[in-house]
Amino acid sequence: MYWNKKRTYHWLASNNPVPMTPKPSIHQQKVLLCVWWTTAGIVHYELLPSGQTITAEIYSAQLDRVSVALYRKQAALANRKGVVFHQDNARLHTAKITRETLVRLQWEILPQPPYSPDLAQSDYHMFLGLDNHTRNRQFRNGEDLENELIQFFSYQAQDFYKNRIYQHVLRWEKVILAEGDYISE
Repeated sequence: MYWNKKRTYHWLASNNPVPMTPKPSIHQQKVLLCVWWTTAGIVHYELLPSGQTITAEIYSAQLDRVSVALYRKQAALANRKGVVFHQDNARLHTAKITRETLVRLQWEILPQPPYSPDLAQSDYHMFLGLDNHTRNRQFRNGEDLENELIQFFSYQAQDFYKNRIYQHVLRWEKVILAEGDYISE
């Protein structure tokens, strides 16, 4: 959101009324952030224009740009097997055009067990940190938002990305051993 307003909790006596808080507009200006990262950091990110949703065609084109970015950063060379890629099993990730793109790129795909939110590294680590970073900040336009993203990504320590990927591997193994059931910490 261009205006990342978070509601705060209030401690009230039992006889005090709850303060009125205006409901946010359902038509706030929003952009969709798509981000790919490795142990070395951010490989590629894109902000989709306000109101645009992601489709299999857009996602496949993004994968091509990620492949180019990986080649430029030579992150794929660190792994002798090539790119090992993990994505969830959303419809656009399993669409025919996406599968064809991944075959063409020759990336090894880690399987995603059904209904396994335990493996959503970006949701639980990247976006949670970003949400906290932008809390109660207002951005006038996409350029201000993008500058803030660059700042957030650059301020993360190298260990932030590396540790999250290694934790992801361990969590992935736990989910596989649990045969797709939710795992507990």
